[in-house]
Amino acid sequence: METICIWGIKVNPLTKSKIVDLIDDHISHNETTFHLTGINPETIVLAQQIPNLQKAINSSDIVSVDNMLVLTFLRLLGHKIPERAACPDVFEQLLVLANLKGYGIYFLGAKEEILQRMKNKLKIKYPRLNIIGSQNGYYKCEEELTIVKEIEKLRPDMLFIALPTPRKELFIQNYKNMIGARFAFGIGGAFDCQAGKVRRAPAWMRNIGLEGFHRAVQNPSDYGRRWVKFNLKLLKLFYKELSGKKSTGKLIGNSDNKIE
Repeated sequence: METICIWGIKVNPLTKSKIVDLIDDHISHNETTFHLTGINPETIVLAQQIPNLQKAINSSDIVSVDNMLVLTFLRLLGHKIPERAACPDVFEQLLVLANLKGYGIYFLGAKEEILQRMKNKLKIKYPRLNIIGSQNGYYKCEEELTIVKEIEKLRPDMLFIALPTPRKELFIQNYKNMIGARFAFGIGGAFDCQAGKVRRAPAWMRNIGLEGFHRAVQNPSDYGRRWVKFNLKLLKLFYKELSGKKSTGKLIGNSDNKIE
C-alpha cells in the first residue's frame, strides 16, 4: 500500500471504494482489528501537539484524506491523491456493505438522543442492518472499561466511534487489542449527519471544498470557531513544508518522502 509521510503522520492515497474493499476483505478473513483513521486539519494540527494522537494515527492500518483542504495542500506539494475519502461518505458505503452482508455493528458516541434518532432512521433506510449494540459518548472515565468489555463480549464486525478528537483515536489506540472488533473507525460528526441534526452540504459545495464552511455556518460558536482555528494552523504547516522543499532545492512532486 502506498504511503506518504508528511507532518509527522502517514497518509494512504486511496479511493473510497478501495478502502471499503480492503475493509470487507479483512472482515471476511481475519479476527484482528482493522483500524481506519480519516485526517482533517484538526487531527493533523493536534497530532503535532499530542504524541499519543500521532502514534494512534500512524498505527492505523489506513489513514485516509477526509478533508478537501488537506487534499488540496497534498496535491500542491506534489502528492497524487485520487480523491477525498470523506468520513461520512465512507461510513455510508460501509453501512450499505453491512446491510448487504449482515455484518454486526456497534455504535459508540454522540448524545443518546442523537444515537437513538440515527438508529431509527438507519433501520428504515437499511432494513437488514444488524445493530448489535450502542453506547452514547457521555460516559464517565471510570465507565470506559465496562464499555470495552461489552464490546469485547459482542465482538462486532464493525465498530463506529463518534467521539471528538483525540478521544476517538486514543480509544482505538488504547483498546485495539481488547475490543474484539474486526474493524474500528472514528467518524467524528457522521452520527449527527445520519440523525439529521447536521445537514451535509450539497454535492457541488462538497466538490469544491466548501463542506466545512457549510457546517461552520450551521454551528458557528463551536464547529465554526474550530474550523477557522485549525484551517489557519494547517495553512502554516503547509507553507512551512513548501518553504522547506524550496530551500533544500527539492522539486515539488519528488518521491523523497514517499514509500511504496
